[in-house]
Amino acid sequence: MIRGCGFGTAIFSEFTPASTLANIFFEVALCNLLGKPVILVKTERAMAPSDFVRTEWVTYKDSKAQQFKTEFADSVNAVFKLAAYYEILGDIAMDAEFVDLELAFERYRQAYLITGGVIVKGKISQLAARARADGDAASVLLPARTRFRAATHEFSRFLHSNRF
Repeated sequence: MIRGCGFGTAIFSEFTPASTLANIFFEVALCNLLGKPVILVKTERAMAPSDFVRTEWVTYKDSKAQQFKTEFADSVNAVFKLAAYYEILGDIAMDAEFVDLELAFERYRQAYLITGGVIVKGKISQLAARARADGDAASVLLPARTRFRAATHEFSRFLHSNRF
């Protein structure tokens, strides 16, 4: 389900059991791994896990409900701005000298999952049509192959650097 969402929201309080808290932060980590933004919400008295003390939080305080609504809305708006950025990255991948259909798709997909935008959906359809129509499969695979070669070369240098 996390792969199919645009972003996540993690909510906990001082009453959240440790086992549930562990599950929440496992899912936060999974969101991060998959490139999904996460809005973190906690109550005023809840203690953030040590790895998250420098993380930006939306804090709920009983006495400041309107402030919470404003801060949460600001966080959601920031996620929508990120979606616009993803769409721009998809456009750049499509306009590159060697068009990177895979990268463009990943960026457009993330933008669509966040916004459900009709324009982005159309760009995904155009991308799919272009992939089906491209008779030169090697040119479609070139960017992925180039990334793979760079990654293996970098890792090989690391292996031979005697750092471990």
